[in-house]
Amino acid sequence: MLLITCITLQAQTTKTGVLVIGNTPEAVAASIQSARSGAKTIYLTQSSSVSALFSTEDLPFIKNIKNHYSLKERRRSKTKDSLIAIPVMLNQASSLIKGISDTVNNLTINNNTMVDEIKKDGKSWEIRLKGGQKIKADVVVDATENLSIATMLGIDSKKTMVITGNTINPFENKLYRSSVALGYQETGSFFTIPLGALIPQAVENLIIIPKQSGKIRVSRMPAGQAGGTIAAYCAFFKTSTKTINVRVVQGELLAFDALLIPYADIELKDPNFLAFQRLGLSGLVKSSFLNGKIQFDTAGLVRAEDLRGSMREFYTRSQLWFADNKKDTLTINDAISLFKFIANRGNELDKEIEDGWKVSFKLNSIFDPKRAINRKEFGILADKYLQPYNIRVDLSGNLMK
Repeated sequence: MLLITCITLQAQTTKTGVLVIGNTPEAVAASIQSARSGAKTIYLTQSSSVSALFSTEDLPFIKNIKNHYSLKERRRSKTKDSLIAIPVMLNQASSLIKGISDTVNNLTINNNTMVDEIKKDGKSWEIRLKGGQKIKADVVVDATENLSIATMLGIDSKKTMVITGNTINPFENKLYRSSVALGYQETGSFFTIPLGALIPQAVENLIIIPKQSGKIRVSRMPAGQAGGTIAAYCAFFKTSTKTINVRVVQGELLAFDALLIPYADIELKDPNFLAFQRLGLSGLVKSSFLNGKIQFDTAGLVRAEDLRGSMREFYTRSQLWFADNKKDTLTINDAISLFKFIANRGNELDKEIEDGWKVSFKLNSIFDPKRAINRKEFGILADKYLQPYNIRVDLSGNLMK
């Protein structure tokens, strides 16, 4: 286990994959996630210590980080220690983060140093600190309070690759398919933050963590986690923000317990939680926005007219199935027939699904091929056998087939 070392850089150039700048909750999240995702990371606080001002809104995210590292430590030591015992309380958030930081590989904290100049050096960034020290980084994350690094570069932080928050319903366009974090409308309702909202138009391999995207207030630490993941992807794969794979970034975030589609009717402890996250991000089965809440409508029936359009977008040949099967609502048998047609599976799929109904798919309902299939059942099976999430999307949420 590599401990974070608070260092004073010598008058030389230090190379790193990712440089995160800022003494904010979003900077903390970005630096930890970048390192967890495998990129060599320097966290430049521009302060005397990591002393971000956390709020109650940050506590669920801090709890997730604590649980992740507590589990790792418990497995290593086989005993409880002070880190595991610390409750997640606002007045202890800073000390908890410092304790967790000591367990993160690939991460170095640099305190007491300010950025004096930043400029492009080929595909990399060259950052000169006050005192003359230099850092060369593949990717820079500006998580400062007022996006001062973007300002230093003369970049308009409001001009990002995409802008969200111009509608009340996050599903009125396809941007939700590239969601990497959450935000809040003025009413307090959730809204999805697309990956492109963190990437300025003007320059490559600079990630910004804005306070606002369009009319949406960005949730700080989830957005920081997303920024750290994007930066780590670019640094690790030696690529740029212009060619980023949205699905790989989302997959990494989901692997670290990120919430990208906040369904009101699906609990975090649901055994199929990840399947619903993937399905929601794909857009194959449409989510709804009712009374300020994002819902999957798990108990709703699967209507052919609601499904036909999205199936056409993903699988053109599906229209042949719908032409031969005139249905208003789909039964379990109809759904299996559709899966077999699209996935080129044989009749063995009938028994595979029946045998796995309760064991593999964790469904509590009775398997009866003749009854109507509900959206929850259809969604779980579609994620498994159609895998719509595996089809890449661009920053605007358009399918890349």
